[in-house]
Amino acid sequence: MGVYKIIFKLLMLTCLGFYTLAAHALALSEAELNSHLNQLLDVRIELKTDDAAEIDDLKIELRHPLTDYASRYQLKYKVLKSDGINILKITSKDVIREPIVEFTLDIGWSDGHVVREYSFLIDPPHN
Repeated sequence: MGVYKIIFKLLMLTCLGFYTLAAHALALSEAELNSHLNQLLDVRIELKTDDAAEIDDLKIELRHPLTDYASRYQLKYKVLKSDGINILKITSKDVIREPIVEFTLDIGWSDGHVVREYSFLIDPPHN
């Protein structure tokens, strides 16, 4: 009877090990702000994943706080792919005239979901 328990436990551990290998995750790097006041917003966030096909299936939504950035700056995003690196680029249609910009990034994929809030203090251009 003891041998069967050991075989059963080994079989279960093996199955659980394969299950964890099949799981995919998405990680977001720190946001990089590449703009100043009175310029178009340019924020870049690297998307890190083990499964490159997962990037194509992302459902990305930019949500804005009650201060109505959506209508004022019309933020939009684009996923840039280059040399195995995936960058989420967030830009604005209009120049940013306020020193603080905030938005929430909501990303969903087949195996998970992540919500992250971003707030930027934008400096004036350097002379």
